Amino acid sequence: MLSTFFVPEGTDFSASEIEVDGEEAHHGVNVLRLKQSEEVKISNGAGNWAIGKVSQLSKKSFTVEIYTRGFDSAAKQRVVVVQAILKNDANKEAVDFLTQVGVDEIIPWQSQHSIGKIDDKSLRKWQNVTRESSRQSRRTRIPVIANTHSTESLISKIRDLQNIFVLHESAENRLSQIEINQEADVILIVGPEGGLSEFEVNTFTAAGAKVVRLGESVLRAANAGAAATSVVMSRTGKW
Repeated sequence: MLSTFFVPEGTDFSASEIEVDGEEAHHGVNVLRLKQSEEVKISNGAGNWAIGKVSQLSKKSFTVEIYTRGFDSAAKQRVVVVQAILKNDANKEAVDFLTQVGVDEIIPWQSQHSIGKIDDKSLRKWQNVTRESSRQSRRTRIPVIANTHSTESLISKIRDLQNIFVLHESAENRLSQIEINQEADVILIVGPEGGLSEFEVNTFTAAGAKVVRLGESVLRAANAGAAATSVVMSRTGKW
């Protein structure tokens, strides 16, 4: 499968040649050891893509001669994961897996039991992870990393929407069995290592969310969102 590299959104994909520089070029030249005439794929992370052969190589950039181009439209039914902020590297692990399984947006959530905090620097790290993971998984659309939400702002965002599912180990209904409206976006809410508080569960339920579980085993907070997304992908025909 072709290696994928990302260029800025303003890149002209109608051009006969496209230059790749910065961190993407470093990855291609110094890590993957790209060679002259090697075939690669380029994307702007927002659906535009092109395939071509490396025509020029330098230490800090490479140029691709384009011969095929296209555009991948955004999904009609988006999958959004509200991920409670976790500890240290668990955030990276969660965002990495969520990107690989195909989520469209990740919303960092400061829940009551979240130990970690998030700032602009942390958000940039989340964005870097989605970029790296999208490159690895050959995605042409990089997931959106939203601004951090409190429980209050999150409720305002999801109130009365359909397909809002809160993952909870003690829920009676399984996500694999519950009805999913095929015409509405799916929003999955994943708690932190310490779990959801009773207040949060009740608040989400009052806003119209449904509390569900996955299987019999309890997954780590960094992996639960990706597992739930996999179920949704299968249920909605994306997989």
